[in-house]
Amino acid sequence: MTRKDVDTLIKNAFVITMNPRREMIERGAVAITGTRIVAVGPTDELMRSHSARHQIDAQGGIVHPGFIDTHVHFMNAARGAFPDTMDLSTSMNIYRQWWDGVDDEDEYASSLLNCIEMLSNGTTCFLEAGTVHNPHAAAEAAERVGMRGFVGDPFLWDMPAAPGVHVMSRAPRALDRSLSLLGSQLKRNSKPDGLVRGCVVLFGLGSASDELVRTAKRIADENNAIFSQHQSFGPNDAAADERRLGKRALCHFADIDVLGHNCTFSHMNDLSGDEMAMVRQAGMSVAWCPGTAMTLATGATVKGPHLHMHRDGVNTALASDGANSACRYDIGLQGLLALLASRERTQKRDSFSAEDVMELATVNGARALGMAHEIGSLEVGKRADIVIRSTDLPEAQPGVDPLQTLVYCCGSKSVASVLVNGETVWSAGRPRRIEAAQIYELARKSTDRMWTKLGLSRQSRWPIVQ
Repeated sequence: MTRKDVDTLIKNAFVITMNPRREMIERGAVAITGTRIVAVGPTDELMRSHSARHQIDAQGGIVHPGFIDTHVHFMNAARGAFPDTMDLSTSMNIYRQWWDGVDDEDEYASSLLNCIEMLSNGTTCFLEAGTVHNPHAAAEAAERVGMRGFVGDPFLWDMPAAPGVHVMSRAPRALDRSLSLLGSQLKRNSKPDGLVRGCVVLFGLGSASDELVRTAKRIADENNAIFSQHQSFGPNDAAADERRLGKRALCHFADIDVLGHNCTFSHMNDLSGDEMAMVRQAGMSVAWCPGTAMTLATGATVKGPHLHMHRDGVNTALASDGANSACRYDIGLQGLLALLASRERTQKRDSFSAEDVMELATVNGARALGMAHEIGSLEVGKRADIVIRSTDLPEAQPGVDPLQTLVYCCGSKSVASVLVNGETVWSAGRPRRIEAAQIYELARKSTDRMWTKLGLSRQSRWPIVQ
């Protein structure tokens, strides 16, 4: 038998394929040529049929598709900018002042830091939430570290800010400005092999007129692109939408025909039964941010719709969101929080499982970003975005059920190597394309500049002794 030449063969792995049959291969292997997977199967079989220039011995560790973060703000350097118990309106104003004060250098530094944190936790693709003034800085950072992602245009909105909300001078709330920027990042999609693609993003949360929302959806439709925005974060903004629109927001969006399969709205913590029906009928996706919902005390753990929508067939994916609310940019952690919250709410152990976590983190995330044909599972023809996990941890023992061990026990500690497009971009606790120390230094300098610029100081409830 003639053996096929391949670039890389990952062998001796517990392969979680996430293919339509959800097959897991006990002693499996994945063969890669260029940027794509060319074979998945038992190690013995692939070793006989393929000759690899480079072999990676997983030594029994789990191999699975890269996780996908469907809603993330690149402002990692803002961590700790306010106490964790500060009320939401005050902390959001600090965020807005931070966004208003950053320059390109700050955004590049923070984007680099975000990207390597996500890689370290097994995330290989993201959707930035439209809150980087210079999307090129975020794209350049992702490409520098070798990560896949989506960027949109910055701060698109045209409705007046509510009283007490910091008005951002760098991003005026104006229809003309928003329309002039809308869709400009879609030019990235002309490169089918590009790591960073464009999408259509509005800020949302009642900040866009019907004209702006309709135009955003039309441009997304015409360009086969994803349309994303914040929506229904909590009872207050959901009620404000209802007062302004005369009905619940998702019902209004259905009336003006701006919901569809290419819509991925984030948060969606406060929806009525009618709104959930509109979401399901439209075939849209929901980016669930459980860490933020709990950290900011939205009540979504108690009455949020995500578990119901997931069980009702709505494509529900996971997202980290922001620096001071996500806990960390870690989709594995977000999945565990979603699982625990669902079980506590329903008081049923079978309401949400480890298998659900993997689906939301991989195949559902890929569908939410319009990339289900390219990523999200380990199948022949798909991009080689792959996470290899170590078994050399106490938490990984005795390894009877690797999937449960991954979700409940090991988490991101077990991430040994991460491949994007067949290239190892993270291994041995460090990014491969750039020195981590260089990124840390850039981020610290950026944070120092911003704290000085905004007049921030540490606010500790316990005394700090010099």
